Order: sequence, then structure tokens, then C-alpha cells
Amino acid sequence: MDDTGREHGDDAIFALADERFDRAGDRYSLSAYGTLAGFENRNREAFDTDHAGWAGFAVCDLLRAAVCYRIADASDRARNRAGQAILVAGDQRDHVVSTDVDRAACHELVGVARAVTGDTEQASAAFDRAESGYESADVENGFQATTRSLLQAGTDLVTHLSRPDDVEWDEIHGPNRDEALVRRVRFVRNRIGRMADARVEAGKLHAPRGSTEYGNDSYRCPECGSNDINHVAETVLCLRCSAQSERV
Repeated sequence: MDDTGREHGDDAIFALADERFDRAGDRYSLSAYGTLAGFENRNREAFDTDHAGWAGFAVCDLLRAAVCYRIADASDRARNRAGQAILVAGDQRDHVVSTDVDRAACHELVGVARAVTGDTEQASAAFDRAESGYESADVENGFQATTRSLLQAGTDLVTHLSRPDDVEWDEIHGPNRDEALVRRVRFVRNRIGRMADARVEAGKLHAPRGSTEYGNDSYRCPECGSNDINHVAETVLCLRCSAQSERV
């Protein structure tokens, strides 16, 4: 928790709303470190085998930080955070998680880390390992497997980086539970690097989508005039441009 009284992940969202992407990168970095240590985000430590894979949320915050730093023209810091994400994902894969599906998810997160910083060759190799791992994993229901911490964290990251286009869960995983995990990694392989590049080109990472309302006449965005709102990080942002919405 920082000097605002908010957890660092929430403070990062406020920084996104203010388009202070260097600060958002810092806050997402601290959120990741706090999550790994068990001080934030439900207080589950990275090496707690009872909640194995929870570190995936920290990995994904490091990758949000990487994208923010790229937007802020701090490419060295972006590479640093992606490198940290790769190390954490690899350590989880080799020493903490115990199922084949979780190990495959770690490979997927390594692929994402490589992709968001433009290392397409290494990303492709990691995604190959993830796809092979998902194919060989003993999974009865692919849809249910996506609720595991590592996979949920990865899904949340993909949907966040897709904004404002707002990719849906069904687009990522498809209609067939037996093919959901392989479809997922193929979708991520094909799209995640382009999503990150699009956010950098636009010079903006939108706030993640929380609970949304359309046409709420009690609020108006001072930047774009929209009354579609996004309840996230205990505040109300514009669903369209992520600025702070105002009561009218």
C-alpha cells in the first residue's frame, strides 16, 4: 500500500487515468513485488504451494509495467520488467507449481513477456512449448482450467491490453472445452505482440475493465463527454477514454 492508502495496483490505474505512464509503470512494478511477497492482492506469497500459481498475477503486473514504460519511452525499463517476469515465471514452473497445465501456463507467460518487448523469435519458441504442454496435459475440462490462477492472470492481461477493442473470453478460448487451451495459446501468440504495439503507437494504455454501465446520466466524462462508465479501483472512470468521470 502506498501513501495514498491504495494498493499499488489500484494506484497504477489512477496513473493510467491521468496518463502518467511512467508512474503507472512504477506502481505496477511495486504491485508485482508486493504480490510476490504476500503484502498485497490477497496476501498470498509466491512460494505458498497452497496457492501455487498466484504469482502469475505479479508476472502480469510486471508486463503491464513493461507496456507502460514503453509508452513512456523508457524501453530499458520495459525490458527489465519483462526480464523479471520471465525469471519469476520460470522459477514458478521449475520449483513451485506441480501440474502440467500450470507449467504450460508459465511457458505461455514467458512467451507474452518476450512478445510485448518485441523478441518475436524467443516468444515463438516459448509459445511452442506452451502449446505442447497444453496438448499433453491431463485436463478434463479446458474451460475450468482457465480459472487456475496462472491462466486467469494471463486472461486478465490479454483483455486489458486489448482495450479499447475489448477482446472477450470467448474469443480467446472458443466454444469447445477440449480445444480451449490450445486455441488460447494460439490466440495469444497471434495477438499479444500486436496489442502491445498498438497501445504504444496510440501512446495510451486504458484502465482495465471492471464493472461497467452504459448511458448512466449521473456521470459525464470531462474529456470526451461519454456517460458510459467503468467502476474500477474504487473509482469511476470513463469506459471510453479512461479519464475520471464526474458526477453531474
